[in-house]
Amino acid sequence: MHVRPVERAVLYILIALGVFLPLIFPFDRWPNLPTPEVEAVYNTIENLQSGDTIMVAVDFDPSSEPELYPMLLAVMRHAFSKDLYVLGVCLFNPAGAGLGMTAFTTVGDEFGKVNGTDYVFLGYKPNMVAVVRGMNQNIGRMFTVDAFGRSTRGMPIIQRTPRLRGGIKYLVDLAAGETVRPWVAYGSTPGGYPMGAGCTAVSFADYFSFYQSGQINGLMGGLKAAAEYEELVHMKGAASAGMNSQSIVHVLLVIFILLGNFLYVQSKLAERRPKGEAR
Repeated sequence: MHVRPVERAVLYILIALGVFLPLIFPFDRWPNLPTPEVEAVYNTIENLQSGDTIMVAVDFDPSSEPELYPMLLAVMRHAFSKDLYVLGVCLFNPAGAGLGMTAFTTVGDEFGKVNGTDYVFLGYKPNMVAVVRGMNQNIGRMFTVDAFGRSTRGMPIIQRTPRLRGGIKYLVDLAAGETVRPWVAYGSTPGGYPMGAGCTAVSFADYFSFYQSGQINGLMGGLKAAAEYEELVHMKGAASAGMNSQSIVHVLLVIFILLGNFLYVQSKLAERRPKGEAR
């Protein structure tokens, strides 16, 4: 069955509307029901006490921003809503430092938090294993300045949390590459603090074994997990809108497939009818 250009254009227009309309006009009709591994990250942060400190590792770059940046915002908003102190770092790619700086500043301003007192983003430093080991012992020695170039000496948040070991209550690594493994091996395991992770959807299967073994206590995979976390914290954002677009497009694709098969069968039946037979 031949698809005419006009028919093809209609399909493209419907797909475009399905993608863009939920982003322009967000709606809450389709809830994103959280999975147990996403709830585990949420519950760990939810059960912390006001004044506790967590670390969020921004271990992704702009290529993974659509999936992991909404996850970062959701975790940050949850932490600040609980009055937690937040340390941030980037050990994957220097390009990710800018995303971390933007997210920490944006969410910090939303909640009226003070940079250097309530939170600090330390920025990027190479040689991840050495940095993680060093931060377990002394954060200020590993990062003498933060991502904005300000000295960490005398910073209230560094003074109250001078090291990861015995200082933080939870670590969340938002990873686009192979950073979960070294964080587990050289950070959370010897440091004695629990750890959760977020990753791109394509990496979820690789890291699920860490969740099954208990090396991490929670795992968020892709845009869907980010939308689930937004649902849990009741602060819907880009991930929820993105999932609405994705769901609408999936429904349209199923309809197109069913309609295409129906029209194909109809055309074949028409070809088998004897010429001149009444329709």
